[in-house]
Amino acid sequence: MMSHHLKANSLALLTEQASLTERLKTIIGAPPVLTCRIEGRARVNREEQQILAIRPRKLAHVREITMGTQSANWLFARTVIPTGTLRHQASRLSKMRDMPLGKILFGQLRAKRTQMRLDIVFANEVGLEEFGIAADFPLWQRRSIFELKTGQLLITEIFLPDCPVYEYA
Repeated sequence: MMSHHLKANSLALLTEQASLTERLKTIIGAPPVLTCRIEGRARVNREEQQILAIRPRKLAHVREITMGTQSANWLFARTVIPTGTLRHQASRLSKMRDMPLGKILFGQLRAKRTQMRLDIVFANEVGLEEFGIAADFPLWQRRSIFELKTGQLLITEIFLPDCPVYEYA
């Protein structure tokens, strides 16, 4: 395993506790470009089922987005929300389209991040080959579990090769 010596600002980006969108806005100097790839009810993988206690064959609300600059995607994010979590005010989370999640999550819904885990993954492990990333390029993945009044949700964020988080010291 190669060792990664991250710059302090790279580590700060990876471990951002508040809104990642706001942090990216500061780095880019403009609101990041957010593109919603999918949003709706879908099957989830075994790991997501285990983390969120979703029964096999049960659908959840899934949203996948990319975020970055006009010319490059910096981030791929997948949000998985069990249908039971999408009640009351949290129902808004099912219709986010091209809007950042953070503002509503941290604002109105007062979500609490209960867990954050950083891992190194590879494009072929996480189904991101379509982005043209070399199979052996180590990507930072951040998984966060958020607790709302109505239940939990999981956000998996994968920092893509163009993201400045990979500018090593």
